Amino acid sequence: MAKLQIFKAKINNACTLIKAIETDIKRLDEPFIFPEGRSECEQYVRTKKGAITHLLNTLQNAVKLQEAQVNAAINHIVGRQDQKERERLMTDLNRHLKVESHQLELTAAQWQNKIQFRQHELMEQSNVLHSSVPSISNQSINGSERATTSVIDRSERLLKIRKPTLEVPSFSGNYREFNSFWTVFESLIHNGDELSDTDKFLFLRQALKGKAAAALSCIPVIGDRYSTAVNILGKHFDRSANLTDIIINEIERLQRAFDNPRSCRETFEAINARFIHLEQTGMTMNADRIWRRLILSKFPEVICTMVIQKESQSDHSFDLTEIMSTIDRSSLFERPQLSRQRPYSRRTTTIPTFQDQLSIN
Repeated sequence: MAKLQIFKAKINNACTLIKAIETDIKRLDEPFIFPEGRSECEQYVRTKKGAITHLLNTLQNAVKLQEAQVNAAINHIVGRQDQKERERLMTDLNRHLKVESHQLELTAAQWQNKIQFRQHELMEQSNVLHSSVPSISNQSINGSERATTSVIDRSERLLKIRKPTLEVPSFSGNYREFNSFWTVFESLIHNGDELSDTDKFLFLRQALKGKAAAALSCIPVIGDRYSTAVNILGKHFDRSANLTDIIINEIERLQRAFDNPRSCRETFEAINARFIHLEQTGMTMNADRIWRRLILSKFPEVICTMVIQKESQSDHSFDLTEIMSTIDRSSLFERPQLSRQRPYSRRTTTIPTFQDQLSIN
């Protein structure tokens, strides 16, 4: 048992070594800023390549050390003759690894993918620099025309490499944000003919955070698995087909507003935010009975009566925009001069007060 404690301590030390480079890993989220001058750009690429290679070696060595200590602990347990003692020690070791080591293995794999992605970006930039150098024979044959073409080609390729790093949004697993994320990613990366599937996969992995990143953490970053990764991502987070039902359920679960300004305002904002989200997905909002009944059921009777009265005074039936606008105007009660006149309570005498303030609006 004492021997196992020594192995546990060594495993902890290896985990600490891995976590020590977390700050350097976070710096990789910053985009590369390549200098305009050729020589300065080459020096910048060499410096970044060296730093990232050193970081990758440090991470890989730390992971190997952790694996070696875990294997040593397992071999020590397997060497015990008593089966019950082996089972007890293995259970103890597994419990210890669950605390930190298992999760850290996954984190280290994600870090390694991020490092390799940034290495690939530097390699692409280096290829651009080398491909833009005209040979001596080409200079003598084509002169300034080829040099001009090389500069234009270099600028265009630099733009293609830089744009995704600056503009690809991140996605952390919120299904409400998936459609907007995928629309941008599809335009910038997924439909890009100049990018290989491996490049697209690298950009996708860099853009994913939290639950979204965890969903693809076990898929190796190779071109053949890119389409599989896209399908898994859509299966997990694309709720566009049943988004209306989800929004309806969320509104149904909202508590009906109390007879006071703050409660009415909070309920209104909660419903309005969900309608805005539906409209952004391209859904046409109308005044179907289900929407009308659903909205009015979340407000006090006095507001519902006021909406019906306003509608009867007009020459047409209110659509959802008009219903929400009417409720909005009626629920703006948080004015200092009104809130100081009389506090609201749950007695029946509060209803006239509520109506009095509605008439003021």
